[in-house]
Amino acid sequence: MATLILSGSVGANGKNDPADVAKVRDRLLELGYTRVDHCKTGRESDFILIIKLIQSMIQGSGKIDKGDGKLSLHGETHKWLAAQNAPAWVKVFGESGLGWQSTGDYAESNGGYATSWLLDRLKWTGMMYRAAALIGVSNAPPLWVRECSPKLAGKNPSGHKSHETGIDVDIRLPLLPPHTNDWFQLKGHNYTKLFHFEAAKVQCQMIKTHMQSKYIFFNDPRFTDDLRLTSFEPNHSEHYHVRIKPPARIDGVYR
Repeated sequence: MATLILSGSVGANGKNDPADVAKVRDRLLELGYTRVDHCKTGRESDFILIIKLIQSMIQGSGKIDKGDGKLSLHGETHKWLAAQNAPAWVKVFGESGLGWQSTGDYAESNGGYATSWLLDRLKWTGMMYRAAALIGVSNAPPLWVRECSPKLAGKNPSGHKSHETGIDVDIRLPLLPPHTNDWFQLKGHNYTKLFHFEAAKVQCQMIKTHMQSKYIFFNDPRFTDDLRLTSFEPNHSEHYHVRIKPPARIDGVYR
């Protein structure tokens, strides 16, 4: 069981007892946040950034725009870092599972990482999609997973307005044979001939049901208006953008 026992606050404007800073840093490293490996005082910009990252993701934000960078004793950030389901920072680039696969056609450092919450839900949703597709969809490609968040977390240099906190993922649209394994944007092609509508419908149904999604952005009016599976957002006509909700916390030991 996860344990994080502190004597006071850590981070921006915190008490920053060296023993407490070391405990929080070691817990963050255990969870995969390598950006803090050099931090010793709790006042370093990287340390404060990762505290803000945790605070933003647990509030369901795709940007590092929540929280104050301070881990208060017995506060929400403290509880989440001690939680059994604390959000780890994990690699998605190059990974695959039943019903889903990383496309691998982007820079790993720029979008190949996410929270363990997101990866776990991709795995589960992929399995459920594969099972549903076997029943009623022919030539169904996997969920083609593209960019999540940068390797070190934070600002995404590829132009994304979010994707900073590991709870957002872009998923490429499924295509009909012979283009099932191809990648290109549909905007410049014959949409109705290449887009695998039936596979996309099942994918969005499974995403909505099993990924605990907060948003699914995809602008096809059949999906936004008729099926009510997705929402309109500018620049989301050639892929799905999924943001997940934080899970309910499973408390560990903290005090």
